[in-house]
Amino acid sequence: MDLVLGKPSRTKGLWLRVGVVALTVVLLPALPIAAETHDEDESPGRSFFYKEAVFSAFYSPKGTRGVPPGDMTKDHFELSPRPPGNYIGADYVQTFNAQSWINRQALPDWFPLTAMDLHPRLVYDRMEDGTGLEPIKFAPQDFWFRFNPEGMDRFTLRVGEFVIPYGMNPVMAPRQRFLLPLEGTDLGLKWDWGVSLKGPAAEYDWEVAATIGSGEAVHSPDWFGGAEDRTYLLTGRFGTPTYWDLQYGLSFLYGDLPTVRAVKVMDDRSISRWRLGADQLYKYGTYLMMGTQMTFGQDGFQGDGRLVGITGGETAEVFGGLAWADWIVPMHQDLRFAVQFESVIRDLGTSNSDDTAGIFEIGYSILTQVSAMLDYRADVNRSMGKDDHEIFLTLVYYGQ
Repeated sequence: MDLVLGKPSRTKGLWLRVGVVALTVVLLPALPIAAETHDEDESPGRSFFYKEAVFSAFYSPKGTRGVPPGDMTKDHFELSPRPPGNYIGADYVQTFNAQSWINRQALPDWFPLTAMDLHPRLVYDRMEDGTGLEPIKFAPQDFWFRFNPEGMDRFTLRVGEFVIPYGMNPVMAPRQRFLLPLEGTDLGLKWDWGVSLKGPAAEYDWEVAATIGSGEAVHSPDWFGGAEDRTYLLTGRFGTPTYWDLQYGLSFLYGDLPTVRAVKVMDDRSISRWRLGADQLYKYGTYLMMGTQMTFGQDGFQGDGRLVGITGGETAEVFGGLAWADWIVPMHQDLRFAVQFESVIRDLGTSNSDDTAGIFEIGYSILTQVSAMLDYRADVNRSMGKDDHEIFLTLVYYGQ
């Protein structure tokens, strides 16, 4: 038994993990719905409580090595280490107004709480080859409290873990999706822990954030450590509001970041990075959305260029681009098609240093609470490792 007695054969280990996820899905509805009691306490605010479970696996015709890292066994079938990955979670959203208990009794009038989103998850980290419960990670996606200082119009302060205001409009950050914004491929993170301010500039919106640079993982930042392990992140975005049909924005990112891939910090040593980004999104009617992203920046500019592996120890100029489209079939609205092309050149001065891929997706809502995604990902080039093409199947349960 993998969880108790040590490492089993690879096949048995895979099916044991599949069984754990399946058993959890069955037991999940039995969890107590604590939010119902909380809802009564916070009335007349509104609350929403959802349970979710995601199972994702892939097939590689060539066979994939190094999942988890260091295991060079060639496998055709595996649990997917890519987001959305494999996890269970809950999503509790609560809104507050001036009559809510917490605003009347606990907080000053000039600093009212307007909303909170608690989305804890237990993720099975496929890139962790530990025993027992070691590969199970607590990795929330959105775990924040939002305030409205002085009641100023469209001005908010948010504390906790949230989508960083860099790249694609934060409202469009994907949950339970295989297709990720460009920052997911470039930096490996879209969520982070910290504090943000958001406000209006005429008819546009701005948002800035100071976060700890850990991504979805939870760990204490080392504020006083050396440049190799210090992490922090400053981000900001200026763009159109989310209800416009044509949305666009400019954004920046500056900080010291380790090598992050979803919930996994692959290397604790941090590298200084800066980025400038531009993005746009167009909604054509109700069923079609299209978008593009571009980014340019540099890795290793504060004397830690020797940590940049792609250049062999020099600073690297990074350029990335992405284009995508998402279409719901009007006559069969349970059926959705999506396509994405993405490329991140890790160093403009190094040949074949890009990670480039095309992704095709078919999504189908089996039931109101259950949906499935079938993705085909074909590498055009990989900066490290051999090109591959893989088929991913993801099942999502999200319901009350």
